[in-house]
Amino acid sequence: MKTLALAIDGLPDELTRMRPGGVYWIACADAAHADLFAAGVLAGAQEVALAVVAALGRAPAAMLAPLAADQGPARIRLHEAAVADLAPAVRALPADLLRCAGARGTLCVVQVPAAAMENLEGARLARWCRELHDWAAAGGHWVLLLCHGEAATLAPRLLPLNRLCSGVAQLYPHRGALQYLVHYWSNAEGVYAHRDFETEWRGARLGVIADGDGLMAAVRAQEGGDRFLYLAQADALEGAPPFSPAWRLFENRSALVAAALQAQAATVVLSIGENADVDALARLVFRLRGERGNGLKLVVREMQPCLRYADERLLLECGASLVAPASLPLARFLTLLETLQGQVWPGRLPEDPERLIRLHRPPDVGGIVTAAQFRQLAGELLGQGEGVVESAVLMLQPVAGVSPAQALQQLQMRRRGDLACMHAGQVWLFLFACRSDGIERALGNLFRLPWRELFDGYERLAGHHVAAMSAAEGGRVPPQPQQALVLAPVAPAPSWTAPRPIRLGEER
Repeated sequence: MKTLALAIDGLPDELTRMRPGGVYWIACADAAHADLFAAGVLAGAQEVALAVVAALGRAPAAMLAPLAADQGPARIRLHEAAVADLAPAVRALPADLLRCAGARGTLCVVQVPAAAMENLEGARLARWCRELHDWAAAGGHWVLLLCHGEAATLAPRLLPLNRLCSGVAQLYPHRGALQYLVHYWSNAEGVYAHRDFETEWRGARLGVIADGDGLMAAVRAQEGGDRFLYLAQADALEGAPPFSPAWRLFENRSALVAAALQAQAATVVLSIGENADVDALARLVFRLRGERGNGLKLVVREMQPCLRYADERLLLECGASLVAPASLPLARFLTLLETLQGQVWPGRLPEDPERLIRLHRPPDVGGIVTAAQFRQLAGELLGQGEGVVESAVLMLQPVAGVSPAQALQQLQMRRRGDLACMHAGQVWLFLFACRSDGIERALGNLFRLPWRELFDGYERLAGHHVAAMSAAEGGRVPPQPQQALVLAPVAPAPSWTAPRPIRLGEER
């Protein structure tokens, strides 16, 4: 039995051979790559008596140009369809191949724009593939379909048709290289799936640079055929239309989730515009990650500044691949999405998201407390956090002429979980979910006067300093300001900060 193979140097034979009666698909980024693929297969088909070389929307001559005079099948028939007749030509392709091919053993190489395949969906595509499959199987023909252009949506539609299509592969540019991705490939040797190779063109032949046994191949092996799809909430793109057929936009989150629950490695973009939505979004991200696996790229885009450090950490630990801040322009955001391709989520989900949510939420206590209360509450929060959220314990030394009580009178604490006290002539602060790089910004928000005018500086302390607080003053608690322990909600802002309506033209 004659065997034909793709012209890819360094690729295992089982991933290049094509069996008679098989229909194989290769999606290429551009037509030039498809031309070289076709020429390589034709050059190795010396024993084939007849080949049909067809091109829809362009001339087939480019596929024959790289061939030497002594290469290729004994006879080649050309078939061409004009751009104006593209849609009917695609529908009529099974009948046209039947008319052009011989009775048995014909190699059919067909080049078709990926955009022309968008009109074939669902049952129509399945019926079209079945016609090709049945004809090829009955006559022992080889059919190689070379798509070129935006083909990101093609593989996900072909994978469920694996009984009608013997192989699906893709050649696409990725970070300066060409990746050859085998979604699956079947022949007399068996069936092989999810193999990725870095390649380059060496003249008219494709060659493997690094085979798929490395780390990136192991990563990509976990991905599905929909890795190039983008499923996004429409508002996450700021009203822009879909950028290509690979983008699918959804007006509401429930419709997006329904589509994401069918995906394997697509990029799912969720939007958030208010802080009250964080917990619900965290549960949703947790569900998608748990049910669809680590290959899914889950991206949260902040539409309005509403996420705190603890909120971002919560979303990431619940399975988000990326949390994009509201300050990031749309163009930069799209560039950032490209960097996620070929990656899988590296974390491990806990059994229950509720525990994660509790650890990332501040306790229902805050305000100015006694040193004993500070020691107890801050110690408990540091012990219960388990390192999930980074909090800060600070010791601030008032400047000469300012007492700790006077410094605390300038303090305005609005967040739950933030504590303050006087201890040993100093002001001690516990700031829940405050990173090292955010301490000075937090101090600027806490004090009515510039904090550098009140204090000589600050020292960051550890948990053992909090535990040793009572020993320094023999258990004596210094006098505190009138504000005591505040349970949620935290003390409201001063009345002069409340907004009031002003009519136009009114004297102020």
